[in-house]
Amino acid sequence: MAKSPYNNVWHGSGEAKHDGRIGVIDIGSNSIRLVVYDGIKRAPTPIFNEKILCGLGKGLALTGKLNPEGVKLANACIKRFLALVHIMDVVELQVVATAAVRDASDGADFVEKLERKHRINITVISGKKEAQLAAAGVFSSIYKPSGLAADLGGASVELIYLDNMAIGEQATLPIGPLRLLDSGKGEKDKTRKIIKDALEAETWLERTHPEHFYAIGGSFRALAHIHIAAGKYPLDIVHYYTIKTGPMRKFLKEIINASPSELAKMPGAPPKRVESLIPAAQIMDTILDLTNPVDVIFCSSGIREGYLYDKLSPSLRNEDPLIASCADMASLNGRVHGFARELFDWMSPLFEGESESKRRLRFAACILSEIAWKVHREYRAHWSFFNVLESTITGLSHTERVALALALYHRHQSKLRLDLDLLDLIDETDRLWARVVGTAASLAFILSGGMMGNLNRVTLTKGRDGLDVSFNEPAKDLLSDTVEKRIDILKEIFKIYVKANK
Repeated sequence: MAKSPYNNVWHGSGEAKHDGRIGVIDIGSNSIRLVVYDGIKRAPTPIFNEKILCGLGKGLALTGKLNPEGVKLANACIKRFLALVHIMDVVELQVVATAAVRDASDGADFVEKLERKHRINITVISGKKEAQLAAAGVFSSIYKPSGLAADLGGASVELIYLDNMAIGEQATLPIGPLRLLDSGKGEKDKTRKIIKDALEAETWLERTHPEHFYAIGGSFRALAHIHIAAGKYPLDIVHYYTIKTGPMRKFLKEIINASPSELAKMPGAPPKRVESLIPAAQIMDTILDLTNPVDVIFCSSGIREGYLYDKLSPSLRNEDPLIASCADMASLNGRVHGFARELFDWMSPLFEGESESKRRLRFAACILSEIAWKVHREYRAHWSFFNVLESTITGLSHTERVALALALYHRHQSKLRLDLDLLDLIDETDRLWARVVGTAASLAFILSGGMMGNLNRVTLTKGRDGLDVSFNEPAKDLLSDTVEKRIDILKEIFKIYVKANK
């Protein structure tokens, strides 16, 4: 029997992690945001997230200075955020400023006044560091990313080539939406030329041919929200929302050719970002035209998450974000976590030759198999499904999220009694996979009581005619009508699953 490859990833490798709350204030060109996380770990959970659109970079292309009105708003914003940090018992705070502040002639004076008034330290990060942190943000929440990432802020865009957790070519270009609104003077053709000239000067872009394009930043996320609403997509989660390049470019053309009043009426369009939508769409469209990736993947993690990821030891960075976030979620229920590894190994004979993506997803299901034990038994299936579906679990695609949620549903309910459009996001093979995983976990529980050391009494074997279940001599006392019924259900589902995968 193949043993679990995840023996050391329940709560990391035993290294000390930052258990106190940590806050990051990001002074961007368009907005200032405070995010407070529950600690520095592989999959930190944001427990507070607020942004205020200040528009510091508005007018920068024309005046070379920060927007005076934005400076006033920023002062009030920083004051509020620092008060929140104090009452939330944040033990570590990082304040960073990006393109508008580093490029403005009065940026240094702005920083000095804030530091003196509030007795804080502000790090004005370089374009290179901003790109590196953006890449780290992708690494933090997407499993083994490979392709081109673009972090679009108000005053700049950072481009980074990612190759399986390594950073390749990178660039910082002064073509954020706020800058383009000024330099392009509202003329779409002029804006398009500025974008094209800036991107074509980075000759490495045309040589990349990335499989994926990772879109980071508020203006890109705004485009995702509109696309989700327009297509009535059943899962309202931007992170890992994926669109093929062809349909995405068609959508971008619709945004570019729309008037501001038309954009404002589009479902999902954030009112305060309407004016930035057209230049943001032009930037993405030009990048897609130059590089022609297979698809666009929206990523909600950026430099803030990248900062936390950067503070981890190399071994913690190498942990799977899906497994780490599931372990955190499961730890809240107080169950003995070692059972997950035992359960994973016990059911492995049912999944010979499974892919890496399915193996890690199955282990995630094993980790979460007992999260509903405090819920009334009549509601455990429904509760498990939606808690996994709507959770902050990271490191998985939307189809994987639905498949994982369905596996946890079948942990408590063999027959599918959900009538939801979002189930159409996965195919019949994935539905069967979820049912086998969930049913096997259900059988395992009534054979072991969810306790470690008991499943080795019962063995699952894939035979010529289907599934064989054998009990050692002491374990035969565990047999009952209920157990035999569960075994029969698993055998029946497994036979259908095997046939579907031939």
